[in-house]
Amino acid sequence: MTDILTEARPNLMPSAPLIHIDEATKRLVNYAANLEGSDEMGMDIGYSARLWAQVSLPYRNPGEIPYWERKNGNVSLMMQPAYILDPATGERRAAYPFGVLPRQAMNWMATEAVLTGEKTLHLGDSMMQFMAKIGLAHGGRDHKRVNDGLRRLFGANLSVEGLEIAEDGNGHGEAIEYFRIADSVRLWFGGKDEATSTPLWQSSVTLSDRFFDSIVSSPVPIDLNAMKAMGKSAMRMDIYLWLTYRMFYLRKPTRIKWADLNLQFGAQYKQPHKFKAAFEGHLKFIKIAYPDARVEPTPEYLILRPSKPHVEPTKPRRELD
Repeated sequence: MTDILTEARPNLMPSAPLIHIDEATKRLVNYAANLEGSDEMGMDIGYSARLWAQVSLPYRNPGEIPYWERKNGNVSLMMQPAYILDPATGERRAAYPFGVLPRQAMNWMATEAVLTGEKTLHLGDSMMQFMAKIGLAHGGRDHKRVNDGLRRLFGANLSVEGLEIAEDGNGHGEAIEYFRIADSVRLWFGGKDEATSTPLWQSSVTLSDRFFDSIVSSPVPIDLNAMKAMGKSAMRMDIYLWLTYRMFYLRKPTRIKWADLNLQFGAQYKQPHKFKAAFEGHLKFIKIAYPDARVEPTPEYLILRPSKPHVEPTKPRRELD
């Protein structure tokens, strides 16, 4: 991707003050400038599971709690942590997936599942290869962080309530889904020379039937380059995914209370006005990448108006080698 802000340097008078642009804004402006005029041909189209457009994972480590929950209207996601063995103590510790890394990993897995139609996904011959696939630099700290993040993600137990609700004169009921992200995982962590060594086996993940079906039955198209341009903000990634999903089927203006959005996106904010300020701040960044999104914050509501989807719904398939 061409760095517009680096290459296009205007001739300023010596006395003209320099304008400082932070890295997050720079990434999004460069993304939008490179996309301008090329429409979807300039996109790296990928997919996300519809579930993550409705509810999301934690932004920060929830710590030592028995379960974590997030709600969006009738839909509720409850998560129980993975229990990871600590080699130093020989004891297991509760560990939740959180932050940007599991979102990057799940976007990659959803994209691979849709393109290949396969439940078993090959992460690569080394951790270095997998980190490159999800857009992470390779280093000692990142290597350990990815190792820990994947174990947290694949070991967590999830349940989703409210996706299907039925009611008539005889009573009411709902369907509850219990699942893990994966049925089995093979992770190979090489040594310092992993770039030149031959692994004993290739790292792979076999998605659970429930999660795989939820992806391929109704995937949400996204631009992976836009996701990368969102930077290190998990909340910004979630809002972009949610807006992209909502604009697929929105047919009339919709008002959403800030309190309801806080339950969905910002459960860590105890004061509603702080959540609203944070959401509006992220929305300004997202509008750089998705200018067609007709979104209006008001004191009481967020108003959504029918808009052109950021990525048109498609289901391409990749031929297997």
